[in-house]
Amino acid sequence: MAALALGFAACGGGGGGEGSLGDLTQYVPDPEDIEAGDEVPGGVVIREDEDGLVTVRIEGGVAEIYFNLERWGTLNTGQDEFGEGPFPIETVSGKVSDAVIGKVESMDIYNNWGVVTPAVALLTEGGRVEYFMADPSIGWQDDKYLSHGVLPWLTDIVSFEYGYKMGERTIYAFDSIGNQYDISLVNFLVNVFNEDGVWEFFMPTDSGDELYCGIQFGEDGNMDMVIGSKFEGEAAYETEQTYSGTYEVFLSENSGTGVGFMEIDLALTWWIAELGEDADAEDLAFWEERMTIAGPYSFSATGDGFLNLSLMYGDALMYDGWRGEPIESYNFWQTMFF
Repeated sequence: MAALALGFAACGGGGGGEGSLGDLTQYVPDPEDIEAGDEVPGGVVIREDEDGLVTVRIEGGVAEIYFNLERWGTLNTGQDEFGEGPFPIETVSGKVSDAVIGKVESMDIYNNWGVVTPAVALLTEGGRVEYFMADPSIGWQDDKYLSHGVLPWLTDIVSFEYGYKMGERTIYAFDSIGNQYDISLVNFLVNVFNEDGVWEFFMPTDSGDELYCGIQFGEDGNMDMVIGSKFEGEAAYETEQTYSGTYEVFLSENSGTGVGFMEIDLALTWWIAELGEDADAEDLAFWEERMTIAGPYSFSATGDGFLNLSLMYGDALMYDGWRGEPIESYNFWQTMFF
């Protein structure tokens, strides 16, 4: 995998409310004086989501989860079948020191209740991050909650923050030197940089033709790209250029871009046709320019599974026709074919 620069910040804890701790009060001193998000005397940490649906309690590195079934009941979840907890939370990277709970649409793999299922991010030993979705039906079936494993690339994390990014909710993590990372983006990228699928971009032109770009990211930091087009009335795309090279991802959002970014360095490996003898100086210059593609691209992920790449500066992946305008923004979606 290519080198990755990463990080996260202080846990907001979520908004509690009157009675939001439910049966938790039997475990903590002076419960009337304790709100969700507080670290209470004795080293107990309480975290709750903004709607009071889910509460996580941490003591001595052990985490457990509770559900406010009365509030879940307003979502018509069939909550009478579920239990309130506590249900133990099992991690793979050791003891839990903190947690944050938030409704992050792009992380909701269940979407069972007509609302966004709360995501629970856990801070574990060694500054690692794990997460799981707080779906009340899981505890009813399994009597415990298993994390989805350690999120890769994130190390030395010290705190969380639940906030907004580009109008959507997300969870941020911060490392010990203040680098900030979007957990939802890290989670999405787990499925991006593998060799099992191709990310494809299509763009219609004013002439009725359609342009195509397909990218395959390897886990070792290598990548391949195909550029082609389909003329109006034709059924298939014709490959016109192929490129191979490398990519390097930087996930820290402290660069001022507002998103992570990717450095791309590609070299042309095949072109459908060489330039003829009648090629003018501008054709030759454009040909020479397209021999390599290099530059940083900011990227973001959306809840509907798209990967958005935008050129920051440098070379465009594609042009709108021969010697046309550079295409600076791309909205890729994943297929299983190249």
